[in-house]
Amino acid sequence: MFYIAGLYKFKKISNIKIKKKILELFFIEKNIRGTLIISTEGINGTMSSSKKNLNLVLKKIKKIFNFSNFDSQSLSKSEFQVFHRGKVKIKKEVVPMGIKILKRKFKNYVDPLKWNKLINDKNTYLIDARKPFEYKVGTFKNAINPEVNNFRNFPTYLRNLDENKNIAMFCTGGIRCEKASFFFRKKRF
Repeated sequence: MFYIAGLYKFKKISNIKIKKKILELFFIEKNIRGTLIISTEGINGTMSSSKKNLNLVLKKIKKIFNFSNFDSQSLSKSEFQVFHRGKVKIKKEVVPMGIKILKRKFKNYVDPLKWNKLINDKNTYLIDARKPFEYKVGTFKNAINPEVNNFRNFPTYLRNLDENKNIAMFCTGGIRCEKASFFFRKKRF
């Protein structure tokens, strides 16, 4: 059995190249597969290994970056290894959007009962922030597909929305919604 962890954390990070090298060696030593993206604004990744080694790499990441927790973490399992190799990459942003977040400053999540009420309100844009192929697999009724193949183009779509309407967004792991929410706050939505 293979275990899979998806995670992200917004926090200012320094000494990226040194931390990358340490993690690359650890990935090889513990047979960790998947990708971890490191940026000055934080980390984002999905990794897979045995349960023991996955737990070890999660502890190692927290220690190296001095995190007590991740902003979001999901765990799942698979009967086969879902990734071909392990990669640690340095990028300008954890999710490219042209906006840097150095610290997560707010929580704007909606509990399920309020979510249902919000998305049924005709004065609400319901935006599916996932990739177009994910939208095609399935989405909420009346969800809008921004049809952006590259998340860098997402702000162009967002700028055209009516500021007087409510906005409800969802995505796979939460990081795209975090970045888009930061954009909305800066634009005073």
